[in-house]
Amino acid sequence: MIDSAWVYENGWQILMLLVDHFQLVGLSLFIGAVATALMVLMVLWQPSLSRPLIYISGVLFTIPSLALFILLMPLTGLSKTTSIIGLSAYSLLIILQNALAGFDNTPTEILEEARALGYTRFQRFVSVELPLAMPTIVAGLRTTAVTLIGMVTVTAVIGQGGLGQLFITGLTLDFSTPVIVSLILTVAIALFFDFAFYIAGKYLFPWER
Repeated sequence: MIDSAWVYENGWQILMLLVDHFQLVGLSLFIGAVATALMVLMVLWQPSLSRPLIYISGVLFTIPSLALFILLMPLTGLSKTTSIIGLSAYSLLIILQNALAGFDNTPTEILEEARALGYTRFQRFVSVELPLAMPTIVAGLRTTAVTLIGMVTVTAVIGQGGLGQLFITGLTLDFSTPVIVSLILTVAIALFFDFAFYIAGKYLFPWER
């Protein structure tokens, strides 16, 4: 099923596409996390913004990926920027929902104790609410990372799909080896990110075991 000679001859290209896949996922996840952090701060400042922000993130998430990339192309062209903006937009809903759920689940008695100890609003956020919400936030990042890994392949239609380029090559040439290699490596990346976040959560938040 796999032509080992083709894999050997194209090993460097496959490696570059693998690195590109990692970069697209990593940058999109980072930008999505930063954007979500800003939205969470807005919600903490004005709780009534929670529903509108979730609604907007949900609308972005429901837009078909190919359609979103095509809409962005007149502004950013056939570039990595188009891919990263689109993928970052898709990351918002999952991270935001998890982050807000983490803060909402902070026990009221703990917040009352912090107030009784004289903690300011900022001190409560940094010392109490954020640490307690972090396991849920990391779980959201973990789910989002795995989701983005699959979505990156769609950006191959604009020439920026990481391992998705191998799908295009395989379908164009009616040759199964690039498709199989792309599938195996995509699953491997997903397992890597999933395991990395699992280990991070296990050691950073031992009270969640």
